[in-house]
Amino acid sequence: MAEAKKINGVEVGPHMNCESAKLNHARLSGANLYSINLRNAELVEADLNGAYLAEARLTGANMSGAKLAGANLAGANLQRAILTGADLSGANLRRADLSGARLSGALMAGTRFCHTLMPDQRMRDTDC
Repeated sequence: MAEAKKINGVEVGPHMNCESAKLNHARLSGANLYSINLRNAELVEADLNGAYLAEARLTGANMSGAKLAGANLAGANLQRAILTGADLSGANLRRADLSGARLSGALMAGTRFCHTLMPDQRMRDTDC
């Protein structure tokens, strides 16, 4: 994928400000979204499999049913994000902040945790 891509009229790429963007059902598999600002964005059922979302700001984002298998979310801020029914299988959540996030029904087989702040404010270091 090129560095930036236009989806629903929104320019999406590394370091971009996409706060409150409407990206439901977006196809961003394998995209480089390093340090992107997606605070309060709508990413319902978006395909982010294998996407590079390290250091992304996803505070309050609605990612219900999103496909994030194999995604790199190292250092991402996912505070209060809605990840209900999301597929996080094999995702990298090292140093990610999930405080207050909703994870009910999320698939997390093989997800990597190291210095990961979980929704209940506990630190998870399973894979350090």
